[in-house]
Amino acid sequence: MISNNTGIEFKYAGLNDIESIQQIVYTTWPVTFGDIMPEEQIRYMLGLIYNRQALRHQMLEKGHQFILVEKKDIPLGFTSFELNYNSEPQLMIHKLYLLPSTQGMGIGTQLIQKLEKKARDYAQLRLRLKVYFANTKAIRFYEKNGFLKTGTETSDIGNAFTIVDDVMIKELDGMP
Repeated sequence: MISNNTGIEFKYAGLNDIESIQQIVYTTWPVTFGDIMPEEQIRYMLGLIYNRQALRHQMLEKGHQFILVEKKDIPLGFTSFELNYNSEPQLMIHKLYLLPSTQGMGIGTQLIQKLEKKARDYAQLRLRLKVYFANTKAIRFYEKNGFLKTGTETSDIGNAFTIVDDVMIKELDGMP
């Protein structure tokens, strides 16, 4: 567990933290996506990606590591990532969500910095992520933290829904 002088702690999350992750997502998604994505699609995606079995699968079988952000044992946000994504030396940020009440406090930037350190520790050349194309607030955040849009991906997620994501990369300076 890593603390800072604001009382905010960053800890690796495991199976015992699934309910905290679900709590964050079910609070954050309606605010984040409510005006830019149909409500039916939000419900479908939450059920698909964040049910207990899906999160267990991500943690135990897909190799996703989760970092939970807490203050006084109250969950504030989380990120999940994967090293050597697509068999390349890149750290893929699969998720990064903070409760709406904590956004703008620098916690997201601290998470990005922790992910950069992790990437460097494991000789990853870049950070990579996908962000919903209409999520302009998140896109601005990532751009502010050094990410550049490198393309767009469209995915069929089932139930007659597709998702369009911007692919963003942050090259890590000083890496061989």
